[in-house]
Order: sequence, then structure tokens, then C-alpha cells
Amino acid sequence: MKFRQKAQCTQSLPKIPVQKQCRYLTQKEDEEDLDFSFEISPVNLVTTKQDFYKLHKTTERQQEQNKMYNRNDNLMTTLSSSQLPPGSFGLFNRQKNDALHLNHMKYGDKYMIMLARGLQKQNDIKEFNLNDNRMTQLSSSEVIKSTRGATSLSLSKNKIGNGCLEIGNSLVNRDCKIQLLNLEDNKLQESLIIDILDRIAYNRSLKIVNLSKNNISNNCVNALSNMLITNEDIAELYLHFNKLNGIAAVQIFNNMHKSNLKVLDLSQNSLGIGYDWSQSFNKMVQLNKELIHFDLSFNKIDYQITCQIAEGLKKNKSILGFHYTGNCGYVDPKGFLIPIQKGIVEQTQHQIAQRIQGCQYIKQKRLRSYRDSNIKDCCWICEGWRQIEFQWNPQTSGPANDPMFLHLSYLNYDDLYMGKVESGLRVQRMVPPGLSYYFFTNDNMQCVAKDQLHKRWPLPLNKVKVQDKEIDVKLHQLNYMNVLGTQIIDKYYMPIINVQPRQEDLLYIPERVDNRILWTFPISLFKDWKRDNEELIEKCFISDWNQSRITKLIKDDNDRNACYNFLLSNYQQIKDTYKHYACLSPIGDIWAISSLINLQLLSTVRMTEPNEKGIIKQQDMELKYLATISGTEKGNYRKPERGMVRFQFLEMFVRIAEDKYIKNGIAKSFEEALQWMWNDHLKEEFNKYNTQIFRDTKFWNEQCDLCMKHYKTILDSIYIRYSVKKVKPGQKPFMSLQELQEMCAHIGLNQIETFGPNIPLFAFNKAMMTQIDELNSDRIFQMSFVEFLEAFARIAEDIDIRQIGLHLKIEQLIWKCYVLFSDLYALPIQSYFQEEWDQINKQQNNNNKQIIDDDIDDFN
Repeated sequence: MKFRQKAQCTQSLPKIPVQKQCRYLTQKEDEEDLDFSFEISPVNLVTTKQDFYKLHKTTERQQEQNKMYNRNDNLMTTLSSSQLPPGSFGLFNRQKNDALHLNHMKYGDKYMIMLARGLQKQNDIKEFNLNDNRMTQLSSSEVIKSTRGATSLSLSKNKIGNGCLEIGNSLVNRDCKIQLLNLEDNKLQESLIIDILDRIAYNRSLKIVNLSKNNISNNCVNALSNMLITNEDIAELYLHFNKLNGIAAVQIFNNMHKSNLKVLDLSQNSLGIGYDWSQSFNKMVQLNKELIHFDLSFNKIDYQITCQIAEGLKKNKSILGFHYTGNCGYVDPKGFLIPIQKGIVEQTQHQIAQRIQGCQYIKQKRLRSYRDSNIKDCCWICEGWRQIEFQWNPQTSGPANDPMFLHLSYLNYDDLYMGKVESGLRVQRMVPPGLSYYFFTNDNMQCVAKDQLHKRWPLPLNKVKVQDKEIDVKLHQLNYMNVLGTQIIDKYYMPIINVQPRQEDLLYIPERVDNRILWTFPISLFKDWKRDNEELIEKCFISDWNQSRITKLIKDDNDRNACYNFLLSNYQQIKDTYKHYACLSPIGDIWAISSLINLQLLSTVRMTEPNEKGIIKQQDMELKYLATISGTEKGNYRKPERGMVRFQFLEMFVRIAEDKYIKNGIAKSFEEALQWMWNDHLKEEFNKYNTQIFRDTKFWNEQCDLCMKHYKTILDSIYIRYSVKKVKPGQKPFMSLQELQEMCAHIGLNQIETFGPNIPLFAFNKAMMTQIDELNSDRIFQMSFVEFLEAFARIAEDIDIRQIGLHLKIEQLIWKCYVLFSDLYALPIQSYFQEEWDQINKQQNNNNKQIIDDDIDDFN
């Protein structure tokens, strides 16, 4: 059929977007709107009519297919009789078997009537989503009658009118299974609202009710209150964007004392107008322990009411998500309601404000910075805040002293007291999603936890609150964490977190005012001491590995690489153990392990004891020792001929592992043999000699640093006097082992019973910093000043067995050194720690008195 190009269409077809190639209308996504801009013009009129007739031309063929595949043919018959283009309702091809989605389709009454007829034989559909169509009361009753057995009925953005009466009839039916009822934005009359509220009051299946945007006023409050009192099964109630005012608020809150509601949305009403309902609200939040999520946003609530409900809300610990945007106040990160004098609401806030969706985590972005000075309108539930436990472990994080404070970036780095050290330094807080920075203050010392993630921090942090003072943070690194949003309420409305909202922080009350300077390691006398790290340990191992003959012993490349990795992973313990046993019998100033000491070590680890994995004789171990120390480069005084140095110590155990496990046929590779030897003999013994423990637990602290700074003049004098014998002209002064031994003898330590000749040996060697190459450098024999301070402290610790602080022992040893400079320095009149000594002496006198009294009682 041909059409003229200039023909005018006086009665055009309905503006239904018909696609080419005879495609049916398909369901649109929830957030996608249909395009109704299609205009019927003389140009496209031909295509439109051809498509229309082509669709009806294939109707008979489609009916035959439906009959062949045993499909419901009611829809096609009705389409044919009503002269309507077929549309896709999703009845036969559904992504979810028990759900029907026809949202945003703009279907009118004719299509909805056809849908109702099609639903007559579809008894398996439980969820009906018919939002945003053009359904009126003409078709709503037919559709609702066809939804028997439904568990979810969503009819928002329609005009169902009297159709809600059918819903009411369904609600009072004994077989009603509806759990979700959504009638939002249907502009229902108040009489219909009252009728349906009365039906809901006696329904026992409903869990979620949405009556938002229906112009509900105070006339419906009595029915609403009756529903809250009578129905104890409803968990979520949405009354967003209605006409409720302060009078309605009083009645609602008065009837919620024992309500089981978990979620209540009263946003964008007018509760701030009319009656003052603050007392009713405060009583409700005090008695109600079930409400979890509460929205009062944009209700024109003034400053006076805000102040009163803020005080009442402090007593409630069950409301985890509270919304107050658009009123004279805001919710802070801890859940407190903070009143503000004048509620300034931006015009765009009504459009961007996020509505609550039950207790679901809504992925919404919040603008964050490295220092959030004032985060407002916080909701743990909607934003997906995560419960984080912050802790400071004295063994791994660093030394701990009272008071210990935590500073979090999203709280403007304000101080958060973590409690007493003996009680465990840990605190739980809710943290928003995203990157958060933090640091600690340890007894007024700014610090980061070394066992937690940290990175360089180039930006200044000024005016940080610490104990009612504002300080500038001088840290070059900060701890950090990247928090992912999470769901904090399960499907049974139970919180899965332990942190309670509106919880007051611990309050630190200082025992006395202390104006001391903040102590940190970089400003101490020990700052030049370089601790072992992974890079240094690996360099040392590579040096020993290359100098040894292990690569010649292990022929297989894969086995050699496996042994390399295994020995590297345990090299710190191997190095520390070698340093310990090398102190027992040095050859002059050269640290080495003699044959006798080596046998003592192998006996300690029970190497000769037979087991099911292998056996080795003492004579064989002596041969392995000789094989290790022989055949190496001669003429190097740092490698004595009758002693075993560090790289040979590593090689010897590889030889022993071969003889004990591989030659006996028990182990198939060197790596397997080394693992068995390590687990059976070496692991327990080699973990005893960590030299860093002494520094972290006893020496590197403020008391020892203050003691040595106070007596630094005498310490400098001692070091200068005993660092000359082996120093060459132009060389930087250093102290040798012989000079340290002479110092101990000159101050009379040889006369003390607890002093032994090995004490200066252990003190010297363990105080030395790790050197990469001990075979080609004299650095291991040259003690610097910072190493001398540690050696001095180790000697003080070994000769004084009293249970007192190391700083007191160091002071006592320093006092003994005054004899060396009796013509230069006068012995101090009293101790730098006199108050602490007075307490110790007092306690000792009390103990002695108690012993005397006990002896008298025994005599009597």
C-alpha cells in the first residue's frame, strides 16, 4: 500500500515507540525513562503503519507457537481483539522465576487489564513490581485481584485510587502473604489511607509498608497510631514527604514506646511546625530498644527542639543510623546530634539527600581529605562504616607509657585516650569508608606503630589537640588504612558490630603536671645506632654466601636456590647465635668460634643424639669443623686459622646436614636436610639470642636517655680516655675490646662477685652494629660512642642483679667511674632519680622490718 508524501495525519496512532524489524517493546531498566519524543510525520508515517499491520499480520503465527509450546494464549487473543500492538510483559521469560518487573513502562489501563488476564494462570509469581505506569482505578482493581498469593506488591507512582480497597480486602484475608506493600506517590484520598491503615493494623504478614508522597495529614494520625499499637510485626514504615506536623509527631512517638519498628522514615514532613514534641521523643528513644534506623530530615525543626532531643538521644544506644539533614543540627561521626543556631539548608540538598532504604548499605561518595575537621550528617548504616580495633602492642608497635592517645584523621586528629598500659592499649571505633590516617602520642611523644601500615607524610599537621593543648605534629610518617564499606545490620535487623553510638570517650586525668620535653628516639643519644632491617640482613647473607663454599657443595641449581631462600629466611637468628658464641673465646680482638666452643654448641643443640631421621658422630662433626675452616684464604688476620668466623659458621651447618641426613639416604636434597636439622636441633636454641630485645625493652627509653644525657660529660671523658691505643693518626677515635676490659678493671669491677671476664666480651660484641663484610673490614673491632653507650648499659645490667630499672643501674655504674677523674669531677651529692631511690629504700626498709618482726615472732 502506498501513501502520499503530502498527506496530513488528522487522527494519528498512539505515540508508542515501535522498533524496526518487528521487535516487541522490551522492559526498560529501573533508572531509564522511555523516549516519547517520537513524532508521526508524513515522512515516517509509512513506516509506522507498515510496522503496525505487520505486527498484526503475524498474530496468527504467534498464537500457533503459543499453542505448540503450551503457553498462555489469553494475552494474544486480547491484543488481537483490542487492536493493540503486542508488548512485552515479561510473563514467560523472566530473569527471576518468582518476580515480575514492569517498572517505568508507562502502560495504561488497557495493557494492565490484559496483564490481569494473563496473570490468571500464572500462580508462581510472588513479587509484583508495577511502579511508574499509568494505571488508574479502572485497571488497578483487576490487577490487584490477580495478585493473590503475592509476597511483594509495589505499585508506586500510579493512580490506583479505589483499587487500594482490593488491597485492603487482601490484607484481611486469612491467606494473605504480602510482606512488602509499596503505595508511594499514588495521591490517595485520606479516607482510603485510613481504611487501608485499619486493615494493616490486623494483618500479620506485612513487614514493610511505604505510604510516602500520599499527602497524609493529621486526619490519619489516629488510624496510624492504632496501627503502631496493634500491629507488632511491621519492621519498616515509610511516611516520607507527607503533611504531618508536630501534633502528629506527639501521637506517633507516644505510641512507639513498645513498638517493634526497626526503620522509620518521617523525612520531609512538617514536624517542626506546631506542637513541641521533644518530651515525647525523648521518652520514646529511652524506652524503645528496637528502632535502628530513623530519618527526621527536612522537617523544619528549630534550634530549641533540637537541643532537647539531642540530650534525650544521648541515652539511646540502639539507633545506629539517625538522619537530621535540613534541620538546626547535624549528626557527628560518633552518632551525637549537634545543635546549630541557624539551620542553613542549601537549595540543592533536597535533591541530593539520600533516602534510607531499610538497613541497607548505600554506596554513596563523601568528600574526604587528609584531615576532616567537621564531618556532618553521618550515618553508619547508609555509608557502610566499618568497626575497626586500634591497638598498640608494646612488643611489636614500640614501647608504651602512660598516657597513650590515638589521633584519627576523620576526627580532626583530636586526642582519644586509649586507657592504661596494663589494661591493654586498644580501642574500637567506627571508621568511614575510604583512606584514614592516624598516629599516636606516647607519653607526649608523637609516634607511629611500626607493626602497622605507615607511609611518608609531607604535609604539615598544625594545631592538633593533645590534652587541652594545641601542638604541631613533627612526624614524617603516619599510619594509614583503606577502609571498605560494609553492611552492619543483618537480614534479621541484628547489628553485627560491638561499638555503641553516642559513646563518651575515656577521660584522661593526669596525676601531676609534667612540663618535660617530648622524648623521641631521633632526639636521644641513641639516634645514630642503625638497627637491623631486611635490606641489611640480606646484604650480610649475600656476603657470607659468596665467601663460603656452599655453592660448591650443592650441585643442583634448584636445590641450591631452595637452600639460599631457606637460610636467608633464618639468617637473623643464625647471625645472632654466631655473635653470642663468638664472645666465649675470641682470638685476641678477633671474634671467632674455636673447636671447643663449637662442640659445646653442637652438644647444646643435641646434634649427636640419634633419632629416626639421622645420626652423626662427634668425630664426624669435628671433621666437618676442620673441613670448614681449612682451605680458605691465608694471610688475613681477620680470619684466624684455628677459629671459625661468620661465613664459615653458615657453611659448617650445611656440611653437617649433608652428613647426617643426605648420606644416610633419609633426605633427598640439601634443602630438606636443612629444614629437618633446623626444626629438630637449631630452631629452639637459635631463637634465644636476639640482641634487639635488650634495646627495645630495657635500653631505648626516656629514663636511660635522660640518665646518660645528665652524665654525658663523664661518659665523654671515659670514651676519650679509652679510645686511643689502636687509633691511627688522622683516624676517628674508637674504643677497642682491650680498652673496654681495662676500663672495667680500673673502676674496680673485678672486685664485684657478679662480674666475670666474659661480661665485657658480650657487652662489646652485642653492642656493635651489624657489618656487611666482617672478613675485609676492621669496623667490627672499632666501637663508636653510641655503641659504647649500649655496651656500658649491658655491663650495668649484668653486674647488678637487683630488680630495679636499668637507668638506676647505669647511674650506679657511672658513679663508680668518678674514681677515674677524681681530680676533675666531684661525686654528685644526690642521685638524679632521688625520688625513685627514696621509694625503693622505703620499700626495702619495710621489707626488712617485716622480716625482723617475723623472726621475733618465731623466737617467742
